[in-house]
Amino acid sequence: MKAVLVTAGHVRIGKEIAMTLSRAGFYIFIHHHDSEAEANELLNTFEYGGEMVQCDLSDYASVERMLADIEKSDHTLRHVVNNASLFAIDDILDFTEDSFQSHMNVNLRGPMQLARGLYKMLEEDERGSVVNILDSKVFALNADFASYTLSKHGLFGATELMAQALSPKLRVNGVAPGMTLIAERQNVKSFELASHLNFNGTPINVQDIADTVLHLINAKSINGTVIPVDGGQKMMNFTKDVVDVAMGILKKD
Repeated sequence: MKAVLVTAGHVRIGKEIAMTLSRAGFYIFIHHHDSEAEANELLNTFEYGGEMVQCDLSDYASVERMLADIEKSDHTLRHVVNNASLFAIDDILDFTEDSFQSHMNVNLRGPMQLARGLYKMLEEDERGSVVNILDSKVFALNADFASYTLSKHGLFGATELMAQALSPKLRVNGVAPGMTLIAERQNVKSFELASHLNFNGTPINVQDIADTVLHLINAKSINGTVIPVDGGQKMMNFTKDVVDVAMGILKKD
């Protein structure tokens, strides 16, 4: 049976991706850091089965141990969805060594390490894929959330780099969502406004993101491509993060 690893596959966008891939017939390796109960609850709903894998993606050795555990499984890994992400506030004037390095480890080094691990698992005649979950702001940069933004922009570049380096064994693509689910620092009113700041004027449907991931796994002619799923938000070129744009508008009202 086809097997796929979804990092942080037990919550938010990752949960929708995992459920969609399960319905499509995939065996799911569902990764979590410290949320075993949530992961296990979701695991029990998978029609085609799956198993939990635990890992601190910020720790290089922990990622290597998880890859080794997956390789021992009876189900051969064929695809990786790099969904897990660290999203914390800092900017160019106040970033610290820890805030910068933490974002780079989880959002860039970890996904590259997992892609490399999958590549090494496959025989020369076997084929698989990697899908990186990015952020539509990589198409229209602003200075907010500096370490997060730089890590996602790095993964944007790494997607094309890995597509070249890991072919033909692996195809490497990405999905860049716009505002989809409410963030911790938002209230409902702010989210409602921010999620409508795109050319469609509607929030991004999380199912559309999951369906795009499934399409990229199945579409064998697509490689080195990042698909924005953002209602055209990338064309609006905000000078601040869309969350802060919405908060600024509300303060003026």
